Amino acid sequence: MEKWFRNWKSQFLLVAVAIGVVLAAPLASPNKAAADPVIISGARSLSDQVVVNFANGKKVRTTDVHVLAFNDLHGTLDPAGNNLYGRFAGGAAFLSKMVKERQAAYANDVTVLAGDNIGASPLQNGLFHEEPITIASNLMHVDFASVGNHEFDKGSAELMRIQNGGCHADGCTGAPYALPGGGSTNVYPGADFQYLSTNVVKNDTGETLFPAYATKRIKSDSGKKITIGFLGEVLESTPTIVTPTGVAGLTFQDEADAANRVVQNAKNVGNAEDSPDTWVLVIHQGGFQSGTAVLNGCAGNLAGSDIAEIAQRLDPRIKVIISAHTHAEYRCTITTNGVTRLITSASSFGRILSDVTLSIDDKTGELVSASATNTIVENALNASGTGVIRQPDPSKADPEVQAVVDQYVAAAAPLANRVIGRIQGDLTRTASALGEQPLGDVIADAQLATTQPAALGGAKIAFMNPGGIRANLLRSDISPGGEAVGEVTYGEAFTVQPFGNSLVTKTMTGLAVRRLLQQQFRAGIASGSGPPCLGSTAPAGGRVLQISWTFRYESNPNAAACADKIGKMWVHNGTAFVELADTDSLRVTMNNFLATGGDVFTVFRDEATDALGGAQDIDSFVDYFRAAEPAGIAVPALNRIIPKP
Repeated sequence: MEKWFRNWKSQFLLVAVAIGVVLAAPLASPNKAAADPVIISGARSLSDQVVVNFANGKKVRTTDVHVLAFNDLHGTLDPAGNNLYGRFAGGAAFLSKMVKERQAAYANDVTVLAGDNIGASPLQNGLFHEEPITIASNLMHVDFASVGNHEFDKGSAELMRIQNGGCHADGCTGAPYALPGGGSTNVYPGADFQYLSTNVVKNDTGETLFPAYATKRIKSDSGKKITIGFLGEVLESTPTIVTPTGVAGLTFQDEADAANRVVQNAKNVGNAEDSPDTWVLVIHQGGFQSGTAVLNGCAGNLAGSDIAEIAQRLDPRIKVIISAHTHAEYRCTITTNGVTRLITSASSFGRILSDVTLSIDDKTGELVSASATNTIVENALNASGTGVIRQPDPSKADPEVQAVVDQYVAAAAPLANRVIGRIQGDLTRTASALGEQPLGDVIADAQLATTQPAALGGAKIAFMNPGGIRANLLRSDISPGGEAVGEVTYGEAFTVQPFGNSLVTKTMTGLAVRRLLQQQFRAGIASGSGPPCLGSTAPAGGRVLQISWTFRYESNPNAAACADKIGKMWVHNGTAFVELADTDSLRVTMNNFLATGGDVFTVFRDEATDALGGAQDIDSFVDYFRAAEPAGIAVPALNRIIPKP
């Protein structure tokens, strides 16, 4: 699919900011060692514009191209209470208005999204098989998208349907589907933008699942045609965080190696004159600001992040990186091996729009300089704060996309607004020092309650992966249904657990449970160094499973040896807690993601037996709320994971 730049000139320029930081670096040999230090610099405040110069002082005539970028939208049609930096922000219609205003203002522009546009979605999108947010993205005139890990939640065949169109097995339940330019169709039309998968290969053919790269050709101010190449990648470790059935038949390659192959081979494919001289990497992988994050800031340790490691090994012709995955907001420069690159990330849920300016040599098509701004996509008349209810500002919304949002919010409302129960206090994902979360405890308790009966599994304990808990439940949240303070709706519960995972109960020994808990960490003091414990890919600090009330154990994440991180374990026998011995056997519940080794908790897959399938996790969660009436669910004490002496 080829889309052409608009060939009319802009009459004004959006986002005038002071140039506060200017960095320049020479090109370097791609053969330099990847062990060279990484230097992170760039913006410290909104008034700083990061500019990276590549021309080494040479003055040339240039043409500007704007790359508008967002990421991790996750089907966020309605912004609900999403906020950032003290402002209510995000939502498809509000993002769309800002995107369209800038598209109209610029003579040359490309709009890209960096993965996770679908998956882990609110009910208004998930109920209709991720189609609504794709329709909204079509109306935003998105050109290209990298695949994200959540694009694979339902498997590659379903992702191909999202790209190419056609009805789901359940039918085209989201009809009518709005079309760009007006009108509608009763058959899901697919994505107008092109997914790219530079590093995702089909095992049976060796071809990439989607095109490895795409190009945009524009006419420079001097009349010469310029070609820009866009690479689209997802993190190599996608198979470790997606259900195995979702990535079946695919290989996820090293990100830097795959990108370099494309860049190095591009001139040997087709007409060499049409091969790109300027490259942009759109990648679903990223880093974080640390400490107190600030808008457009570049504080922290991106140097130790996954994206920095990839940047160390990139071909020097790739000078602009649009990153994602971590839901962080930043715009920085990253210098390694003598090459300074521009890198951005646009938070999540449509809360930020990145605007990258590429200044390109009119004669050679090479990148002369690159700069970026990140802007909050505000959507309200008031500021956010504890207990503050958002007052929408319709003037900030795109009417065309707002109509799509209204259509699916209304269609989902009878289910979304149904009150399922109450909470006595906020149930959050805020973890204790040992990794235990109030909401994680409640979800594990719900899954245990569902699978405790002998005929349904006979479970004694239940585990929940923290990455599957997608939102907090707050007493003050008010949905469009207008429920009372403390009431929880089905839509809110679905937002917490949107994956549609099913419960699985297996038999495990006490030793297997111990080995499972060790897989939460890496070796080394504070889990920050050394090899993973039993093959885990847990980050520094660990990836701590949430546990039901019937299980307790001692934890010391600071222990240097994996074997020393877990102490005594206890299980409730119906009367009291008794110590769990390595030789004991018991039934354990988890979701199907964990059961098949998700998050590299391979003990669930390799050392647990006699699997019995069960209910969907959302159904279990809803039933637990109903059973807690009329008192509602209390906030659990965080005492299930205790310090190891």
